[in-house]
Amino acid sequence: MIRTIGPKVDLAGLIADAIEEGREVHVVEATETKQGTLEAFAEALDFPGWFGHNLDALADCLDHLAEHATQPWELIVDHVAALRAADDPAYTGLHLVLADLTLRHPSIHVTLLAR
Repeated sequence: MIRTIGPKVDLAGLIADAIEEGREVHVVEATETKQGTLEAFAEALDFPGWFGHNLDALADCLDHLAEHATQPWELIVDHVAALRAADDPAYTGLHLVLADLTLRHPSIHVTLLAR
């Protein structure tokens, strides 16, 4: 499942709800650039050194994490509005990667915070 929530969201409440529902939670802070956002994913999710810092590599790493997950998880990507405003093609590419992830792994929930 992928969903987008507007700017007036309580992040702490969102995290608490996901934990209460039995999901492990990971929060990624998007930036205004594709490169910065990819680096944020790598840091937040502890990607391996071979991560290629492109959308294909992001898809590969997320797929690997999802395949080896021991429980459902929630991926919260905060501040995606900044990326969308600065680089809409990068935002669209990221959205496609995340939507594909949720289709392949239904136990993964993705929430995009548009602020």
